[in-house]
Amino acid sequence: MWNALFGSTEPTAPIPTALEVTFTLNGNQVTVGDEIAEGTSLNTYIRDVAKLKGTKFMCTEGGCGACVVAATAEHPVTRERKTFSINSCLVPVFACHGWDIRTVEGIGNKRDGYHQVQANLAQFNGTQCGFCSPGMVMNMYSLVADGKTPTMAEVENSFGGNICRCTGYRSILDAFKALATDATPLMKKQCADIEDLYKICSKTGKACSGSCKKDAFEEVKVKSVKVPAANWYKVASFDELFSVIASLGTATYQLSAGNTAEGVYRHYNRQFDARIDVKDVPELRTISTTGGYTVGANVTLTEAIATFRTQANTAGFEYLAKLAEHLDLVANTPVRNVGTLAGNLMLKKDEPGFPSDIFVILEAVGATLNILSNPTTSENVNLIDFLGKDLKGKVIQNIEFPTFDNNHHFRTFKVMPRKQNAHAYVSAGFRVHVSDTTNWTVDQQPRIVYCGINPNFHHATNTESYLMGKNLLDPATVQGAISTLAAELQPDNQLIDASPEFRKQVAQGVFYKFLLGLDPTRVAANKRSGADNLIRPLSSGKQDFETNPNVYPLNEPIPKLEAYAQTAGEAEYTNDIHERPGELHGAFVFTKQATGTIASIDASTALATEGVVAFFQASDVPGSNNFAPPSMFFPEVEEVFCSGKVEYAGQVVGLIVATSRTTAILGAGLVSITYAKTEKPVLSVKDVTKVVNDRMKVVKKKDELKEKDRVKAGIVFNGTFEIGSQYHMHMETQTCLVVPTEDGLDVYSATQWMDHVQQVIAEFLNIKESSINITVRRLGGGYGGKITRPALVAAACALAADKLGKPVRIVMSLGSNMEVFGKRFPYVNNYEVGVDDVTGKIAYINSKCQMDCGYTVNESPGYDVPKFFQNCYESSTFNMEVEAIKTDKATNAACRGPGTTEGVAFIEEIMEHVARVLKMDPLQVRLNNMPQLDNPLPAMIEDLKTSADYDNRKANVQAFNAANRWKKRGMAIVPMQYRFPCAGNFSAMVSIYHGDGSVAISHGGIEMGQGLNTKVAQVAAHTLKIPLSKISVKPSNNVVANNGMVTGGSIGSENVSYAAMKSCQKLLERLDAVRQGMEGDPTWEQVVAEAYAQTVELNATHMFTPGQELSEYNIWGATIAEVEVDILTGERQVLRVDLIEDVGQSLSPWVDVGQIEGAFVMGMGYWLSEELKYDPDSGRLLNTRTWNYKVPGAKDIPADFRINFRKNAANPNGLYNSKATGEPALNMTIVCYFALRDALDSARKDAGSTEDYYEIKLPATVETIAVSSLTDPSQFTLE
Repeated sequence: MWNALFGSTEPTAPIPTALEVTFTLNGNQVTVGDEIAEGTSLNTYIRDVAKLKGTKFMCTEGGCGACVVAATAEHPVTRERKTFSINSCLVPVFACHGWDIRTVEGIGNKRDGYHQVQANLAQFNGTQCGFCSPGMVMNMYSLVADGKTPTMAEVENSFGGNICRCTGYRSILDAFKALATDATPLMKKQCADIEDLYKICSKTGKACSGSCKKDAFEEVKVKSVKVPAANWYKVASFDELFSVIASLGTATYQLSAGNTAEGVYRHYNRQFDARIDVKDVPELRTISTTGGYTVGANVTLTEAIATFRTQANTAGFEYLAKLAEHLDLVANTPVRNVGTLAGNLMLKKDEPGFPSDIFVILEAVGATLNILSNPTTSENVNLIDFLGKDLKGKVIQNIEFPTFDNNHHFRTFKVMPRKQNAHAYVSAGFRVHVSDTTNWTVDQQPRIVYCGINPNFHHATNTESYLMGKNLLDPATVQGAISTLAAELQPDNQLIDASPEFRKQVAQGVFYKFLLGLDPTRVAANKRSGADNLIRPLSSGKQDFETNPNVYPLNEPIPKLEAYAQTAGEAEYTNDIHERPGELHGAFVFTKQATGTIASIDASTALATEGVVAFFQASDVPGSNNFAPPSMFFPEVEEVFCSGKVEYAGQVVGLIVATSRTTAILGAGLVSITYAKTEKPVLSVKDVTKVVNDRMKVVKKKDELKEKDRVKAGIVFNGTFEIGSQYHMHMETQTCLVVPTEDGLDVYSATQWMDHVQQVIAEFLNIKESSINITVRRLGGGYGGKITRPALVAAACALAADKLGKPVRIVMSLGSNMEVFGKRFPYVNNYEVGVDDVTGKIAYINSKCQMDCGYTVNESPGYDVPKFFQNCYESSTFNMEVEAIKTDKATNAACRGPGTTEGVAFIEEIMEHVARVLKMDPLQVRLNNMPQLDNPLPAMIEDLKTSADYDNRKANVQAFNAANRWKKRGMAIVPMQYRFPCAGNFSAMVSIYHGDGSVAISHGGIEMGQGLNTKVAQVAAHTLKIPLSKISVKPSNNVVANNGMVTGGSIGSENVSYAAMKSCQKLLERLDAVRQGMEGDPTWEQVVAEAYAQTVELNATHMFTPGQELSEYNIWGATIAEVEVDILTGERQVLRVDLIEDVGQSLSPWVDVGQIEGAFVMGMGYWLSEELKYDPDSGRLLNTRTWNYKVPGAKDIPADFRINFRKNAANPNGLYNSKATGEPALNMTIVCYFALRDALDSARKDAGSTEDYYEIKLPATVETIAVSSLTDPSQFTLE
């Protein structure tokens, strides 16, 4: 990250340089020179130049891990060659000189054999959509390369930079922890020894001996480079560095090592006159312990952690262990592998608002910088002075660290939204020196350093001065210091940041934690644990299910069909389809205001840009400018291109088409939109209720409450439950490729609904539906976000392809994807409840549910909310009215469990409310409200309580809370009845090939990670009684599966499998007739061959029709969660989850386990961390990046995650006795929120609250928890 903007000194003679960058890619040497554009990333080179599509991209800022590859490089000081993971989206291709780059294709494949890392991930069911899998594989590959032997804890700690939205991470972590040195015998038994991991040589395709790697490095020696057209320099010494600086004259330049600053501030690497790669300058990577301890400025964060841990064993430097621990919380493994200490400091210097943990911890210990103005002249500078220093023509050489004696006390803190890969709400470092530990008198100026308060606040100078000469642990001193600190902490107020109140509270909280930890003997027993951070144990999981070998391959736990292809990067997604001759790229232009009208659009600057080909807008549409056609039962128009009235910020107004994606995105940013008649936007349900207009529409009317029900109520109370939104975070953004053909268009759309895309394009272009050929191989995740929204992308893409007569591809950026399209529906539910004040049995509920639909009601799940509001309870007196509310935001879309999740949440919140008002056990209230007949839940709950040791653990939680003021635990249990619908027309075609009897299936469902293809294949193999290896599932298309239904709501797998089963049965009838005419016991292949000879049709189709073949059924479930909370910071962790779900007889147990775990963790994000923030004036979404929108990571999942399938629960109404699993588990994830509130109950009681019930703002983020705890700094005492 070593980045800085400088001017320079007088020029000198240029040094000898190579004119090209040379490196190896999967063992093959490549050179890169002037033919590659400046700023080209390694990812772009790998995908677009080398045509290796296994490596993906999504966020392009080092936050998702889809782009991770392995690099092997020689250290400029030690000359050791080491392999490490990198984000190829951030690393410039010109920075790879002398490196060996390995992509997922380069370590194993179907031709040569799969690497053990790839095989483990597949075998452990660690893939679903598979889009994240190549990055996961290469991150793990880097951990075990070079003979490294990580522990399970080290493995688990190394995936903070890899997002998976599908699996819930548990299976991924198990797959990789099985390769660790301390893996359990059972885990090791399932995989090869770690010594066998270098399995495939990318050059020879044979077992790797290591010699080719050595040869490659000998061919590419590190040396100086100058790529003239790219203005790129690489230097290998101080002399070369200062010579290049001098040669540049007055030109601006940037020093660069990891380029990771680009992941924080987009386009931080502005258009400099030159960039200088300094990562291989030995003097900047040198670590010295002679006469002190200095660390080279260009030492990477990974190297810094290692050297700090080593040096911490030396007297006087023990504190470095704490620095290493803190650095492990900075960014993620691939970023730390190339990001440097000086780079981070320079980013803080250039961007004062940057929350630099490194600045905080170095300033807290009193480290200083040695800065060179030439190779021999150095100046020592402290970090505060460094921020204001002019560094033109100068270079940070190294960092000096002081020694501490035994009377120094030092500690750092970082409070962040999730466990890993998140910048801090607040970071802090505290250093004090006392005369002795008897009277704790502060005898040297202490250091109290923060970031996250405001850009200019570094030291709490007043508090530092206050503490001088005082007894640090005197009660009066503690309160005086807290009060002084409170007065000088003045956080700024930025819309995107946490509130000033919270940041001030937590800043005081961590200082108090520091004081608590100084001398536990002088702290009250119940407060001592407040000094400690939450300690997360190594995660584990357990999956309990039964199978029936008699029906295998049905009900057999097997890896997904695509698993190996996904882990090897061989699985093709829409953007992996290779470029067609003359192909162009599109990027959307969208509004930056939520209201008003478009007065004008000026695309002239964009069209004058080299590479920009065309701009299309509403006036160019030949047909219906609408991607919500009324013929498909959408009640309101949604324009593809805004024709005048602006409906929301992010609304598409046009499409720039260019020769490259980069140019198209650049061009889209150059289009100017002028607005008229703008007003303050209405962005929430509460905003709507303040205005009088037509924004409210009753979807379901409330039933009349009968007086007899009202009389039954012994107590009546009211409440409000407000739920926020959630972005789908499908790893593959909205993507489409359209290719003009002789008879129409070939459309490759990343959609869950082919029929919708087909009809929208036909009406948009005014062409026949039959001229549109749609193919979908797979999606990189969907979760409902690719049901209707892809039609907008496909229509615009098709328009450009049709108008220009060339293939056009659109791959949306994460930011545009988040701004343009809607998300999960936010809700407000106001309710009145009457209950029996003895039993807690509900007499009646009057509820008014208002849902934020965005600017249309097209995807409203309004009918599902009241249906699932009943959940598993006696609900004849539950009355709910549902209002669809229109706001000035994008039309919200179905998101995994739409309406069902919220319906369950609403009634479960009421059950919690009842329990608190009546001071009853919430579980007992639930049981008292359940019907007793034909209800398996009471027995399931009792079984779950027994297996989870619920009663003992609950008692332990209560004892823990009584013994601890600042740490709290909570438990909760939530039951579920999921009324599964029978819906949708799905077709399947089964073809048998006479040459070998193999079978191909094409169907109308969309494989997006849910294991649909695997279940279809297992059903077909079972029905036909042939080996699973005989089955192949082909891409979905609109010829075989015309007029099909959307794949969503968990309905696809079962219904498509049913259609495949019926097709197979038709074929069996034909083949049985042939078999009866044959002698003996012919094989499958012989029967097929004979049928072919008799001209028997070896192809059959069937369309599943709802209501005629399968019927609706109930899915039952229950979940117990236990959590722990740090009351002083709001940080929390889910210690354990026990979940039981009724899956019938699972068609594919590992697939269903993955669906349950993935749904649950996605729900944890919904309730605990994922919060969307909008600008109240413009209406724009503010957090559109992985930098500021945080889905759960690998260390946010339950530390102990136990999944149980209900036993002996065959489903007579389902296909082969099975039940769906994709969404129900998400309905139960609110249990985590209830467990958190159970913990907060104890904290609030300790704080003096007597409230029975209180509302909490959702999601229950770290901020929400801290604020809801009622913590007041006046409570910060030691006694």
